[in-house]
Amino acid sequence: MFEFLQRKKYPNFWKEYLHCFDQTWSKHTPIEEIRFVVLDTETTGLDPQKDKMLSIAAAAVTDHQLVLQDSFECYLNQPVNTGVNAPVHGILKKAMAQGISEIEATQQFLEFCKDAVLVGHHVNFDLAMLNQALKTAGAGKLKNKSIDTAKLAIRVEHPFQHYSMEYQPGEFGLDALSKRFNIPDEERHTAAGDVYITAILFLKLLARVQKRGNGTLGELLAYEG
Repeated sequence: MFEFLQRKKYPNFWKEYLHCFDQTWSKHTPIEEIRFVVLDTETTGLDPQKDKMLSIAAAAVTDHQLVLQDSFECYLNQPVNTGVNAPVHGILKKAMAQGISEIEATQQFLEFCKDAVLVGHHVNFDLAMLNQALKTAGAGKLKNKSIDTAKLAIRVEHPFQHYSMEYQPGEFGLDALSKRFNIPDEERHTAAGDVYITAILFLKLLARVQKRGNGTLGELLAYEG
């Protein structure tokens, strides 16, 4: 790894992040020993190539507990057009008033998450937004393993069906799952609020996964599909 870093002129924060993976989780690591980081981003739209992050929130889950003391939240002051949709306007005001630069926010998030397994609802979108920011900063793509709670919920509720099978629109959206799993959703549609909801959902799904005998990281990742 060190020779590779010397050949490429990556920023120092990226090199420090990569060093976190020198000794990391294996597929045999018990789930109880894993640090999961549940994350959510609020953005100006749904196109990682064109849209911008306005806030990032995350919180750790370890040993079947949501660790609120081990959490992260920031707003990003972005050069955003005024044509953003209405739900974003409140976040945009905070981002402009309290926000830090995209590079600084991304760097702080990497320092927080380190080598944790990242968890999110439709997490690939959040990862794409973060990876686009990292690309702009001259860094590489995130190296963390990840789990999508939407896919995990499908496998938990329909263990003998494939994720690509058709379901009712919204059946495995965060709103619908919050209702089915009796999770309060008053803070929905803020990054920190969605992190809390997703973390509780993940813990409930994780309990069902382990009840079926899947107790290691490798088994959890395979179970998610």
